[in-house]
Amino acid sequence: MVRAELYLPGATSLKDKRMLLRSMRARLTRSYGASFAEVGYQGLWQRAGVILAIAASDLKKLKQDLDAVEAYLVDQECEVLEAYQEVHEVDA
Repeated sequence: MVRAELYLPGATSLKDKRMLLRSMRARLTRSYGASFAEVGYQGLWQRAGVILAIAASDLKKLKQDLDAVEAYLVDQECEVLEAYQEVHEVDA
């Protein structure tokens, strides 16, 4: 899981913000099968709190995907104010 707080300087309205987040969600779900949710700052148009979750059976592959997701966020039209990763193992 990656949790990130984003600053969106190009967003001039909530509509702009949602358009940017929708684009990110589409790319990340298509490329990594990630679940994407906006979890903070819903009422602010230049801030967003997001969580991305990826399920995998291989820890090495999961770490590569989480690193790629973070790199993707850094390359977008936003500033990553804070980001961290968590890995939760589930015993079957």
